[in-house]
Amino acid sequence: MAVFSVEDCAASRAPGRMLRRLDKVMSAFVESKLGDHDLSYQQWIALRTVTEGIVGNPGQLARELGITTGAATRLIDVLETRGLLERDRGDADRRVVRLAVTPAGRDMVFALQPLVVNAWNEVVAEYSQQEAAEMVAVLVKLLAAAERVAGDLPPVEREA
Repeated sequence: MAVFSVEDCAASRAPGRMLRRLDKVMSAFVESKLGDHDLSYQQWIALRTVTEGIVGNPGQLARELGITTGAATRLIDVLETRGLLERDRGDADRRVVRLAVTPAGRDMVFALQPLVVNAWNEVVAEYSQQEAAEMVAVLVKLLAAAERVAGDLPPVEREA
C-alpha cells in the first residue's frame, strides 16, 4: 500500500497541486491551438463528452466540467444558440432534459479533435509510447480510486 509522507506532499511536489497546474496549463495550451475556430476548449470538451455519451444532462455536464449548474446552463445556451447542441425534453416528463449534439456539433468535435490530440502530442513528444500508455493507465487508476474513496461527496464547483 502506497503512503505519502508530509515531505512527499511539499507544495512543489503535492499531487493535487500538480494535477491542478496540469489542467490549467494544458487547458490554456490547447485553447491556444484552437485558434480561429470560435470554440473554447471547455466548449469542445462539453460537446465531446455529450457525443461520447459520458454525460447526458446538464447536471452531469456541470459535474464533469467542475462548474456550477448555472455556468453549465450558460455554456449549453451558447452551444445551443450556435446550433451545436440541443436540449431534448422527454415526452414522459418535461422536467427531464437530455443533451444531444447536433450534426454541426459532431462535425466540430471531429474537426477540432486533431488539434487537441496534436497539442497533447507536443507535450509528450519526449515520452516513449510505453511511458505515455503507462501515464494514462496510472491516471485512470488514480481517478477510479479517488471516485471510489470520495464516494458521494459533491464535487468542488467553480464558475466557468
